[in-house]
Order: sequence, then C-alpha cells, then structure tokens
Amino acid sequence: MLSDYINPMEEYEKIINSLKRKTYFMSKILECMKEGVVILNSEGCIEGVNKAFYEITGLSYEKLIRNKLENIDLKWEGLPTFKEVWEIVNNQGLWVGEVVGIHPNGYMYTCDAILSKVMADGETIGYIFVVQDITEKRSLESNLRSLSYYDLLTGLPNRALLYNHLAQMLYNAKIKNEKVAVLFIDIDNFKIVNESMGHELGDRLLKLFAERLASSVNNDSMVARFGSDEFVMVKGGLKDIDSIKLIAESIIERISQPFFVENKKLYITVTIGISVFPIDGVDPDILLKNADMAMHHAKEIGRNTYQFYTSELNIRVSERFYIEGKLREAIVKNELYLHYQPQFSLEDDKLVGFEALLRWYNPESGLLLPGKFITVAEESDLIESLGEWVIRQACSHGKILEDMGYRLRIAVNISSNQLSSPDFDKKVEYILTETGFSPDLLEFEITESTLIKNKKEAMRVLNRLKSMGITIAVDDFGTSYSSLNYLKYFPVDKLKIDRSFIGDIISDPNDVAITTTIIAIAHNLGLKATAEGVETEEQLTFLKLWQCDEAQGYFFSPPLPFKDVVERLKNNLLPVKDE
Repeated sequence: MLSDYINPMEEYEKIINSLKRKTYFMSKILECMKEGVVILNSEGCIEGVNKAFYEITGLSYEKLIRNKLENIDLKWEGLPTFKEVWEIVNNQGLWVGEVVGIHPNGYMYTCDAILSKVMADGETIGYIFVVQDITEKRSLESNLRSLSYYDLLTGLPNRALLYNHLAQMLYNAKIKNEKVAVLFIDIDNFKIVNESMGHELGDRLLKLFAERLASSVNNDSMVARFGSDEFVMVKGGLKDIDSIKLIAESIIERISQPFFVENKKLYITVTIGISVFPIDGVDPDILLKNADMAMHHAKEIGRNTYQFYTSELNIRVSERFYIEGKLREAIVKNELYLHYQPQFSLEDDKLVGFEALLRWYNPESGLLLPGKFITVAEESDLIESLGEWVIRQACSHGKILEDMGYRLRIAVNISSNQLSSPDFDKKVEYILTETGFSPDLLEFEITESTLIKNKKEAMRVLNRLKSMGITIAVDDFGTSYSSLNYLKYFPVDKLKIDRSFIGDIISDPNDVAITTTIIAIAHNLGLKATAEGVETEEQLTFLKLWQCDEAQGYFFSPPLPFKDVVERLKNNLLPVKDE
C-alpha cells in the first residue's frame, strides 16, 4: 500500500540529524567537562581538544591541532620519554599515571592522566588522552608533608625527620666505619625569657637561635628542633672524639654572641649533652636518650658547658628520674613536711624566728634532705607547686604560733623559678589572706644568683612583696656573684652569712676577713646580718664581738618538727624576745 512506503531520503535525513544531535551533545559534554580531553588519530596527531585542556595547559589552538602529543612539553611520571608511554599504550591498550608541565604563566601544574587506545574492527582508529588537574591537591599534600617533617616556627626539621635522617646516617656510618655524634642542645633559662619578655619575643629569639645554629652545619650535619627550647645536632663523618669537642665548643662560643630582638640586646647560653655512635648506642632512640641524659648532667654541674655520656651517668640520671617520680607521689601522699631551725638575736640570745626547712620522709629511702631532691624539682615542673606548698604550710604554722601569742618570723627559701613566675606575688598575697598570717612576720630568703638572673623582673616582684610588709633576705651571701651593685636596687633587709665562712672563723684569717666585711657592709647599708651554721661558743663569741645581729645553728638548736617547736615554746625552752 502507498501508506507503507518509506522514503529513503527522509530516513537518511533522520539518521544524519540524529548523528548531528549526538555530536552536538558530545561536544557540549566535552566543553563542560573539568577534565581536559585530547582526541588523537591513529598516527598520534591531535585532532580535537576541549576547553578544559586549553585552560589546564595554557597552550593555544595553533600549538595543539595537527601537532603530535609527543611534541607537547610534558614530563611523564616515572618514565624518561613519551616513547615508552606510547609503547605501553599500544601493547596494553592503556597508560595511567601523572604528567607535569609548565604553564605559560610560569607555574608548574600536575595532572592525573589516562592515555587510551581506541579500537574498531580489530584496528586502531585513534587515541583519547584525558587529564585532571591535581596541582592544588599535590600542593596540599606537599604542605602536609612539610607540616609532618618541619617545625612551623623555625623551619628546622622536627623529631620525625630527625629520626629518619639519623637512622640513615647511622647506616652509612656503619658501612664506612665512621662515628656519628648526637648533640642535645638546651637553651639555659629560656623560660625566664618567655615569662619576663613575652612569648612573642621568645619566639623571635628562637628563630634567630635556630638560624645561627643551622648556619654552622655542613652536608654531614643536621639540626632539628626537638622540643620548645631543645635542639639536636647530628654530625656524621667523624673519625675521633676530639673533633666532637671542637664542635661543641664552637656552638657554645657562637651562641654566646648577643642576639638583637626588637632593639633589645639579649645574651643566652646553651648546655650540650653528647652521645657517640657506636660507643653509646647503635639506634636513634638510645643515642638521643643518652645525649639527653648527658645534657641534664651538664646542667647539674654548671650550665653553658657540654658533657659526654658515660655509663656512670646513666646510673645517676636513672636515679634522678626515680627521685622525680617518687617526689610526685610524695606530694600526693603527704610525705613532705617542714622542720624549723630557730633564729636568735645576738643582742640578748632571744628567739626571733625560724627558718622553714623542707624534709621528705620516703618509706623506702627514709629521711631525705633538700640537697637530695630540690635540684630534681627545679629541673622538672615540680618546683613551683612544691614551693607554693612550703609557703602555705609555713604561713599556716606561723599563724598557729601567732594565735598562741608568739609573733615569730618565719623565713622561707625562694627559688629562681618561683621568683620568675609572673604571678608569684599574687599567689603569696592569696596564701597570706587564706591563712591569716601577718605579712610582716614572713621572710623570703633569696640567693644572689637568683637576683642577678633577671634583675628587672626580680625587682618588680620584690618591690611588690616588700609593699605587703614581707622581709627580704639575701641567702648564702658572698658565695656567688657578690656584686654589691645590686644591693642598691633591690629592697633587701638582711644579709645571711653562709655557713662555709663560719666553720673556720676562729682559725682561718680569710673567713675572718670575709665575715667581718659582710657584717660591715650590712650595717653600712642599714641592713641586718644573720650568721648560719653556728656550732660552737667560740664562733658565737666572735660574732657578738663584731656585732652580728642574728644567728642560727646547732649550737642553739637543730631544725625541729613543728610539734616540737610548739612543745618547747609552751615549756619555755625557747626564750622568746620581747616585743
């Protein structure tokens, strides 16, 4: 029938229109894709490129169309030439990897890439090359790697990279039969810088310190930031120990030169602990641990110096960490208490006060004196809480005596860590309010070295304490800096003559000269002089002859538990000076 007739031309036209429509959609899809697409003929020549590829590469139409893909300046991941990529595609039908190129604007881009062979009826009819820009992703990964291995403040390698580098250096040193030195470097008293001048200035100083330290290394060395104010230098290619000594001495000398931060001239020192491969260990953990031990030992003997690790040191440091652990438990378990050594006026031999002395009774070790554990507390984070406990306990006991009718002065030793704490004066004020103890009966004993370490902050805190009515005494006077200049500036009330000058005062002319000079200095400045360690009547007679104001020592009384103090006062065994 005529109605069933199909016009071939109309069918061809429908097919052509359908193909045009599909081709149009395909072109729009390619145009909208974020991935760059390149269509190649069977010879590898570029026949079509979408908009995204132009944008990713920055290449123009003229440089792409009819050009071969191998002529485009791209680096193919893991392969030196495009020829190898082409062989893989033709043999396996597909290559997947990364390509890197340089955009005309000057930046480098990275892309995930796929080059695929297109087959029809068993023959290659072309290739499709698809790229996805991952430049930002790679940049982020690179930054994350940087964060993982480098310190943000100083830009130096961090612990993770240090361990990796040190392990590789040890491997190489073993093959070459060489030594590797690990130098654990700690900035002395950096906490004081942070607390007195602010963390921002402290950070700037750390950056300058890191730059100076890093500038002293070569290809066989590495400097890393290990902690807040701790750095590690690893030095390889060494044949003998003497060369390591020279390195440590050179670091100490370089760091001793002044730093200039915000128009301030700052001086700092470092203490260095050294361990050596293979003598002191054969893996990074042991070498770093032993260098750290040596550094702590160096601090114990004076700072601004260096020490090598020894097996004997291991025993000492192990003991130190044992004491630190037990001391933390002691605070919780109430194993600490105070003894009080009476202080007498030499005008009439009457009691005027006590010096509070910390004691620790450990069930395993028995009675421990401060010399056994105070240094450990000062080097850890315990000294401030320990010192605060001592002040509170002393004030509480002083208040009990005050309520009994005895207005007796209580002297407490203060460490440099406490004095440098920015809110120390506020804590003292709170304790006095909390306990109700009269401020004029509280005395703080501070060593010369503590005053000299941070003059500006010490002056601020001491003036504040003085305004509360607290007495300030310089302890162990004459054994440290002995720079009389600072006595003009600090609100000092008393000089305490160290027991080392009193012991041979009857027989040693030098001790006579020093003791009499200290008494004269005190009186000429309107201060009192107190002698420590008086053990004989001859010593007491001498001190009275030279008009020393006060004294304490075993001649009068040993340090007493507080209950014994109360008992002796009640029984009039400690004659109290009249008000």
